[in-house]
Amino acid sequence: MCKFYLLKKNYNFNSVVKILSITTFILIFFISITEAAKKKDKEEKDCVYCKKYEKLKDWPVNERPEAFIYEEIDYPEAMFHKTRKTSKAKQEAAGGKVYARFVKGKSQLNKYQHLMIRDMAYFEALFNEMLNDPKASVETLEGLKKGREAMRMSLQISAKAKASEAVLKFWATGKMLTIAHKKNKKKRKKKQKVDPEIAQRAAVLANMKKQIATAKVNAQRAATIEAQKKIEEAN
Repeated sequence: MCKFYLLKKNYNFNSVVKILSITTFILIFFISITEAAKKKDKEEKDCVYCKKYEKLKDWPVNERPEAFIYEEIDYPEAMFHKTRKTSKAKQEAAGGKVYARFVKGKSQLNKYQHLMIRDMAYFEALFNEMLNDPKASVETLEGLKKGREAMRMSLQISAKAKASEAVLKFWATGKMLTIAHKKNKKKRKKKQKVDPEIAQRAAVLANMKKQIATAKVNAQRAATIEAQKKIEEAN
């Protein structure tokens, strides 16, 4: 299914990379907001539903917009370890990935853009699995939803698309970019291996030219000395 999607949708990855910088900034911004909300009560909360409901358990499912309803997702096989079977375990694993990539490792996002796109799938998973947690903060969820929508812009994924669709697209695209990254890395290593050989050959050639030049000078000197001897003998 991933291959079919990648063949069907031909992304301009140069445009993707440009949008990623903006996306990352927005994402970090909203994460910062949610963290600040935990530490300090705001006079005016930057959310809608959190003014009425504090925890997800207080918010009846039949009154929630579709974006705030949990979806049972069959995640890509390599996305979670086989021991991460429960929703809570997947939430914790996804949260760890999101924190490591977008908060702790934010200074290296440009260096590892392929991993950044891949880990957007974990952001989707984090948000989705939190929707299955009765103790989840509604205010935090609203903030993460804004960050999720900003991330989806990077691959032109609709804000109304299901989490399962977004996960698949982020994961498949990240996987393809990772393959391309590895190929480019091999090319760079190969180039680094060739360059020293060329430099060594150039050094040898330069040394040979120097030796030839020295030999010519010595030969000329020897010829001059021999000629002088002949002249002296003749006299």
